[in-house]
Amino acid sequence: MRDGPVTYIGRYVFSIGLICFFTASALSAQQTSPDSTNSRPQVTPPSNDRTTPPDAVEFQSNDSLIVDFRTGRTATLFGSSKVTHPSGTLTSGEIEMDLELNTVEATASAPEDTLSMPVLTRDSDEIRSNRILFNYKTKKGKFEAARVEVGEGHLIGSKVKNVSETEVFIEDGIYSTCPPDYLYYYIKAKKMKVVDQDEIFFTNARLYILDIPYPLVFPFGYVPSGIDQKQSGLLTPTYIFDAQASRGIGLNNVGWFQYVSDYFTTLVSADIYTSGTFAVQNRNQYRKTDKYNGSINLGYSRDQGLESTDPGFTRQINKSLGIQHSQTISPYASLSANINLRTQDYYRQNSLDIEERANATSNSKASYTYKHPEGLFNLGTSAQLVQNFSNNSTSLTGPNANFSLKTFSPFKGSASGNEPKWYENISIRYNNSLKSDFDYQPIDADSAETTFLDALFDPSAYQEATGDNDHFRFGFQQTAALSIGQLFPSQFINSSASINVNEYWYPTSIRQTFNADSNRIETEKINGFEAARDFSTSFSLSTTIYGLSNRKIGSMEGFRHTFQPRLSLSYRPDFSEEQFGYYRTVQTDTLGNTRQYSIFQNEVFSGPGSGEQRTLSVNIQNIFETKIVKRDTTGEVTEKNLKLIDNLSLSSSYNFAADSLNLSQLTTSFRSSAIDGISIVAGARFSFYQRNESGGTIDRLLIKEEGRLAQIENFNISASTSFRGGNGRLNTFTPIYRRTYDPFNQGIFSTIDPGFGYEPVAPLNSPWSLTLRFRYDWTYRFNQSPRKNATINASNISFNLTPKWRFSTSLGYDFIEEKLTPTQFALNRNLECWDLSFRISPFGENQFYLFRLTVNSSQIQTLFQKLPVLKNLERGSDRPRN
Repeated sequence: MRDGPVTYIGRYVFSIGLICFFTASALSAQQTSPDSTNSRPQVTPPSNDRTTPPDAVEFQSNDSLIVDFRTGRTATLFGSSKVTHPSGTLTSGEIEMDLELNTVEATASAPEDTLSMPVLTRDSDEIRSNRILFNYKTKKGKFEAARVEVGEGHLIGSKVKNVSETEVFIEDGIYSTCPPDYLYYYIKAKKMKVVDQDEIFFTNARLYILDIPYPLVFPFGYVPSGIDQKQSGLLTPTYIFDAQASRGIGLNNVGWFQYVSDYFTTLVSADIYTSGTFAVQNRNQYRKTDKYNGSINLGYSRDQGLESTDPGFTRQINKSLGIQHSQTISPYASLSANINLRTQDYYRQNSLDIEERANATSNSKASYTYKHPEGLFNLGTSAQLVQNFSNNSTSLTGPNANFSLKTFSPFKGSASGNEPKWYENISIRYNNSLKSDFDYQPIDADSAETTFLDALFDPSAYQEATGDNDHFRFGFQQTAALSIGQLFPSQFINSSASINVNEYWYPTSIRQTFNADSNRIETEKINGFEAARDFSTSFSLSTTIYGLSNRKIGSMEGFRHTFQPRLSLSYRPDFSEEQFGYYRTVQTDTLGNTRQYSIFQNEVFSGPGSGEQRTLSVNIQNIFETKIVKRDTTGEVTEKNLKLIDNLSLSSSYNFAADSLNLSQLTTSFRSSAIDGISIVAGARFSFYQRNESGGTIDRLLIKEEGRLAQIENFNISASTSFRGGNGRLNTFTPIYRRTYDPFNQGIFSTIDPGFGYEPVAPLNSPWSLTLRFRYDWTYRFNQSPRKNATINASNISFNLTPKWRFSTSLGYDFIEEKLTPTQFALNRNLECWDLSFRISPFGENQFYLFRLTVNSSQIQTLFQKLPVLKNLERGSDRPRN
């Protein structure tokens, strides 16, 4: 509000001027032809009149309006003024309108009055400036010391000129994604241009960090203020120091991402070190919605020492290939593949992940499945390759094929509601499988010159490397099973019986002979079709018994014990008898000792088993439950069911046909989650027999010889829990301070401090998380100390040190070895418009640290890391893992 005299004059002039202004506007409108091309938009005060023309200029002010007709038709608005037009809305402390030129000029009421600074709003965009000159007909304007929000960033210029709706020129411009009052970094250019409020171009620009200019000058540049989800660009590199093999310092994840189409993307990245070591990765992804998706990953690395003249200088090459593919061929058929091939030290040399570095195997698998539309049969094929780098062995299983028919009940009646007869519960099923495998285990695992591929395609090379002539094994098995679901009608006992018949087809078999000259057994492979058959039967009974108790212990009222015993009797003949012809006898030494062997023991299916089996198996499941009852002061009762023991099982068997060691080991397992948030799993195995001097099991029961029931063979227990807390932010409280010293207050000489206990500790309410896992294993060893293993691992440890500092780590400790397991630590800092991350592995053989500083705005990240999430592709800026 202005001072007194000006206010009085303003009110007087406003009343007269308003009448003259609208009178002149009306006369002008009457004198102008309706189809005149020079017609100007009408200027009207704010009104609720629905007949207002669409191009009308509406205005208002909280103070006054002065209209001047001496030099034209101009009007000046004072005090929180606002002018509205379809081309935009202008607010300012003072606005001058020129109706002849269709322009408005806005300035602040006073230079120091930031609240009345001019603001031009067009759609969702705002431009703040010390002075705005805008033509609402041509939609062009000029701005002094303007501040423009473009996407996620802020654009500041000494002079800004809007030459059209889509183009804006800036002189002495500054661009940053930091808040305007805290420009931690910015790009400063002599000239800038904004196109379509989406792209920023600049020339002769420099990067400033903390107002310190970088010596590098960009002759031209481009910042995409609007992030397109289909862009290509540079990845974000990371500074790293790796102490492994004296790699030195380097840059991690330097590379480029290329968006090819909506169905295909590719990424190339590299790790470069000062020692000359480098690693290159290529990741290609493809996806077509509801059809197929996958990726192809390639890796190559070369590790070397610092100088070729250094003692012990080595150079090592590692490679990797990864293929992942998933395809839905039809609603009933699908194809999947996960291929991972790599050299032995690829992960150890190039991965920073602890689990990957410790992985000594590589698994690959491909499969195809088909289900008949009406469920009549299922068909599946698969192949699997396993590389074991600890012994340099490779196992190829496949191609395999499995076929199964739908289970059917031939005697099931169509009548419903009647008790089914026993024969109506008979069901028949059939399945077969074709299996092949190739197992390559070279004799000289560390120095074998024959590769897996050489041995796979060359039988002679395989025999030379392994000493075995079983190059590739094939076999076919088919099974027919008949079962009766409920043999005896009973509401309390479940009874069932079954018979299984197997047939095996083999392309080869073996014959063994004793060579007295070399005093060893020689094995001969016989080519030719062979077939074998076996069968087995079983009968089982099971029931469920409940035990109840009304006893109260604390808040636990009532207990229930669920007892589920199962007895099964199985029978299988001794197929090693001579009448079947599947087993032969061979001499083992010069003394004439002999032993039996199966002519199919080297085949992919081992064939019928030896030894008669008349086995009674016992399995017992136990569940213990209770009810937690709580009563509050009002007498309201709340009840909650709680499982004290989720499962406690015991199982063993007795073979009546065996000539010794009839009783098998007792296997027990335990699982409980009675303690809220803690899961406990335990297991143990017990033996009932004694051991001889060499540690072998002999047919003597411990309870008869030593008076104890069993010897524990193995025991393990594990427990895990997770914790999470915090309210999402770090709260701090101001302590209560003592009052200012008063010389007339004699209470300060009292032995009791009146301020004691009134300064509370500031609580830490930062969000945090923690996962704990403990495992203990104990294994019995004859005449030796038992083998023990006890570890505790704390993973997902994460909490905020301050509102902007976050710490995370995974810790582990081996109680037996009394040392820490491989551990990594990470620190993250939010620097307003920057993100700082630091990661270190200080222990073990893989010691490294890496440092990354990135802008947290996606606008600037697109200059270095253009990896947004596509609508149908998954991508990441991390190095691809095979």
